[in-house]
Amino acid sequence: MTESGPQSEYEATARESLLDVVLEKLHKAGKTTIYSRFTYVAKFNRREQNIDALKAFYQKIIDKYDQSGEVTGLLLAYPACMVHMLEARTSTLMSILREVHAASPSDSRIQEARVVSSTEDIPSRCFNAWYCAFVNTASSTDTMDAADSSTIVKSASELTAFMRKAGPGLVGHSDAELRRRLSSFDSYFEDVPAPELLLSLTPAEDAPSLEEFLDIFDAPINVDLDSESVWPMPMGLKY
Repeated sequence: MTESGPQSEYEATARESLLDVVLEKLHKAGKTTIYSRFTYVAKFNRREQNIDALKAFYQKIIDKYDQSGEVTGLLLAYPACMVHMLEARTSTLMSILREVHAASPSDSRIQEARVVSSTEDIPSRCFNAWYCAFVNTASSTDTMDAADSSTIVKSASELTAFMRKAGPGLVGHSDAELRRRLSSFDSYFEDVPAPELLLSLTPAEDAPSLEEFLDIFDAPINVDLDSESVWPMPMGLKY
């Protein structure tokens, strides 16, 4: 049986995530409530016929972490894939992403997902509520080659720009008109992204998967010091 010695000050300090570091800097700048916008694309593990199961899955998660209507955005689904833009406090969005990532594939329907854009400290929202719509295209394509490094930035930027522009088109309508727009989404909005675009982004390794994104921004930062990797331990500096 061995006894461990007293923890160093470094070891005893709770390690922060990269997100914690960013939020602390913004807090010091006088910003106490930070809103962010994330967009991710996903390929389904089976073809979907409607939005019902997806809507129920995400609504349950959003309700769990948001009781005040703070979360806004748009879930745009196709039979084989989807794009989801979310706006809320950064900590709330991270909680939602963790829940989605931890869910079983039978619940989330996700086979593969990539974060294609992330903006912290957004100046304003694009949406006034959380919406979901289903575009039942005639395309039977389920798989596409991954977008390469020369095209992924352009494709992701165009997709994000469309989602942001869709927000104002869902504001200021009666309930009946809003239902019509969501149920016939591609009839009311121009240049709706083709599902092939989303399917080319989901396998693209230049964009982080949900797991990689959470590891980067939500996991504790682990700093490997040379003194922890070298044996015998180097002598301390004398001043």
